[in-house]
Amino acid sequence: MKKEKETKTETRPSAGHKVIKKSGLQQVTDLIKSSISEKCHNWGIVLDPSEESMLDGNSLTLQAHTKGKWTKCPCCGKSTKTVHRYVPRKLQCTELLGHHVVLILRTRHMRCLNPECERRIFAETLPFARPYARNTDCVEEHILHEALGQTARKASLTLSRHGIMTSTSSVTRRVRALGKENPDVHTSGHVGLDDFAKKKGHEYMCIIVDHYTRRPLALFDSRYGHEITDWLKAHPEIKTVTRDGSQTYESIISAASEHIVQVSDRFHLMQALKKNAVEPIKDMMGRKNELRPYPYPSEDEAYRYIMDDIYGMGEAGHRERVKFYHEVRRLKDEGYGIAETARTLGVKARKVYNTVNADISKILSAEQKSAVRAARDIARVIGSGYMTKTAIMKRLEVSIAPRTLCRCMKSVTAHYRPLRDEVRRHNKALKEHGKIPKVKADDIWNYIVHGNTDSDQLLRIHEAHQEVDHVINICMDFREMLHGEENAQTMDGWLKDAESCPLKEIRGFAKYIRKDRKAVEQACSTAFSNGLLEGTVNKVKALKRSMFNRAGLAVLRAKLFYGD
Repeated sequence: MKKEKETKTETRPSAGHKVIKKSGLQQVTDLIKSSISEKCHNWGIVLDPSEESMLDGNSLTLQAHTKGKWTKCPCCGKSTKTVHRYVPRKLQCTELLGHHVVLILRTRHMRCLNPECERRIFAETLPFARPYARNTDCVEEHILHEALGQTARKASLTLSRHGIMTSTSSVTRRVRALGKENPDVHTSGHVGLDDFAKKKGHEYMCIIVDHYTRRPLALFDSRYGHEITDWLKAHPEIKTVTRDGSQTYESIISAASEHIVQVSDRFHLMQALKKNAVEPIKDMMGRKNELRPYPYPSEDEAYRYIMDDIYGMGEAGHRERVKFYHEVRRLKDEGYGIAETARTLGVKARKVYNTVNADISKILSAEQKSAVRAARDIARVIGSGYMTKTAIMKRLEVSIAPRTLCRCMKSVTAHYRPLRDEVRRHNKALKEHGKIPKVKADDIWNYIVHGNTDSDQLLRIHEAHQEVDHVINICMDFREMLHGEENAQTMDGWLKDAESCPLKEIRGFAKYIRKDRKAVEQACSTAFSNGLLEGTVNKVKALKRSMFNRAGLAVLRAKLFYGD
């Protein structure tokens, strides 16, 4: 019992000793210092116990200093402990408490004692912050992470909620610095190239994506600049490049290397086919619902046909003389002299001179003279819409023998008879079978793409009209060839059919395919396409819209390459 009393009396303070109680702030500060002591030890700093910590709203300010003595010079690598001066450095850090903490660190500027070193004074390096930085590395990473994921204004607001104070302009400046240049990457050898609108209709940008890693490799401010060629030259490992049907891209890739295999995109090829086939086919079907007018030559065209027939009358020798006379007169009307006309026709100048001065009435036969007098009148009647011999004879103002009239109309009749017969058959079929029902453009395209349709009207037209059937089969053959289906037509066979198609749009499409034939053949035989590029372009557009279409090249690069 006595021992217990003695121990109790030892713990009691003496009568003359005054107990000093710590304030609540000081107790919180001591608790903070004890909790972060291990972190500070790893950083190589020591919190100053003599300095008071300041709590300003949600911000806590701590005082500290570095604890090392020796420091290596960044130039020569020699260690030194000679201090030139002490400089306070203010750092924003959140990794100590997960809270907004301002660390006022007393750093040292050291003196290098190596006489051969270029530098005399240098600042000691910190393992947790870069030189001249106002934030620790952890805070910088956090700022960059938020900046790449959202707009600068939202990132600044989000960071303030996490205890990191930074302005909108500071966030933007960090993102721009990150996306100043395209990253130095190594490709898989198979890339794709596509463009998208920076300002639609005015400015366009270009993007390159790797087909195997599925990640963007480069972003350019122009789609036609030399930067794309230089980038391709800097990556000689590239073997395949997919692109759309742009001839500009074809020349850019060829200028970079002749060994790069170019692959035209199947989607763009099918869209080009749709543009050149669907509406013209629909118009062709619509034209079959109208009664066609019979074609007639103009007066000048009919006169040319008639004069050719007149000069072709008579025996072979007579025809040669008339033809020669006609050629000499034509060259004279064009301004040729006698000597130049003789050289052109390969005869003597004397013969040309005699022909020029000869009387036409002595060269032409009586029948030809009669036909020449009536030629212009016959051409006038034909141009006004009459092609039969009986109708022309009734309307002529000059008399002519019926046999001579038939010989004068031989060429014009031979040229326009098939055209008039076709119009006659069309109008007769339209009266007998009625009008062709209208078909939607989507039904036509679905039939070309899938090979079958639910539209009974389209099937009836497809079976009844050979021209429509021929054009649709050409389009379906291209689709089968492009997707590498079995028993598909060869490129040579398809080009031959397409170039003889009655629709000029299909003939123009065939001309385009022939011009870019190698890239189209690669599209038929390989699995590469620009589908990955289209998805990446949509991602870039989403980034632009999230920043109200005000994102520059550097910001887009940073968010696209490092945002994930």
